[in-house]
Amino acid sequence: MPERLILKARRVEGAPVVAIRLWVRGGARSEAVPGQALVTGRMLTEGTRSRDWKRIADDAESKGMILSSYGTFECHGISVDALARDWELALDWAAELLLDPAFPEDRCSWVAKQAAAELESLNDQPDVKTAWGFLEQLYAPHPRCRPLHGSVESLLGLGPDHCATFHAAALAGGVKVAVAGVIDEEPVRRRVEALFGGLPRRGAALPEPPKPTGLGARATVETDAEDQAHLYVGHLTVPRHHPDYTALEMVAVTLGSGAGLTGRIPMRIREQEGLAYSAHAQTVAGSGEDPGRLVAYVGTSPATVARAEAGVIEEIARLVEDGIEPAELEEARAYLLGREPFRRETARQWADLLTETVQYGLPLDDPALREAELKALDLEAVEAAARRHIRPGDLQVTVGLPEEEQSQRT
Repeated sequence: MPERLILKARRVEGAPVVAIRLWVRGGARSEAVPGQALVTGRMLTEGTRSRDWKRIADDAESKGMILSSYGTFECHGISVDALARDWELALDWAAELLLDPAFPEDRCSWVAKQAAAELESLNDQPDVKTAWGFLEQLYAPHPRCRPLHGSVESLLGLGPDHCATFHAAALAGGVKVAVAGVIDEEPVRRRVEALFGGLPRRGAALPEPPKPTGLGARATVETDAEDQAHLYVGHLTVPRHHPDYTALEMVAVTLGSGAGLTGRIPMRIREQEGLAYSAHAQTVAGSGEDPGRLVAYVGTSPATVARAEAGVIEEIARLVEDGIEPAELEEARAYLLGREPFRRETARQWADLLTETVQYGLPLDDPALREAELKALDLEAVEAAARRHIRPGDLQVTVGLPEEEQSQRT
């Protein structure tokens, strides 16, 4: 395998399909202009030096392929789902899009305007606007503190040169490939090596983002809601590769990340006290190369948001101080073990798991290891992880309130 090329391929029996994922490291965490990674990623399907966007779309449709490109906080790349018999053509086309994009100016302007419209639409949603405020409160000045889209102004200022420069820098860092479906792994490996044998010379690494420091313990966000309040409570925890990640997943189920209304926070806030129409909690939300977060969310009314906040904080503190009941631990273990088979049913799911495996250097594609890890965790280990990473004294609070309600409080 050539240097700077990483491949994970897996045969997945079932429907005669193949799922292909190609990506390069970078993403919004390394961009120079907010929104640069998102627009660059989306531009990969907008034309190459051989085909324009319409030809690419028509060719994919003629073969029944689902083809898309994307930019995230950590990477940007290509996704192709195709019939298994077309795996080689699908790989060829995916490689063309990744290695030879043209970044046409008219399409770049269109993609940027589309992203700006999406951003404005999202900003009209009170819960999303409050969530962005919470992320800023936790992560500033790290890029996770802002929407993936950046801002309307930054998006509309992006041009083809921004995309080409960012993509070239990311491509010089290497290419990662995940392929899953009804395929023979060795021919796939040989084809991938042939397609990517001439990667550009290694360039300077994309910059690492500043460390998150946050903005303070409390923030209020003005929203356009009429009679709803949105409450976010939490703090930063651990990145995806941290050895306590799985233990914190079990803590999350106990707090309220499981199915239905189970978990301490939804049970108390919604079922027992009737303070919310929606309540849930996580301990490693958004964990990746950078730390994820403990977050409890409650959708409530302005009149009850203070009571809901007090209840959430009490439940988090009680878990750390008093520990977890043995029955809660077993329920969390059963829930996490029970959902595992449903995450490995299709070629698409396997391709996404292989992507995570490569991105974070973890054996996430081995179900036996995942099962063994969950079964090995005992009460002492899970409670110790909770005490290490959940800090009631450091909780940060963001509340989204209707404009009129916020004016009355100030």
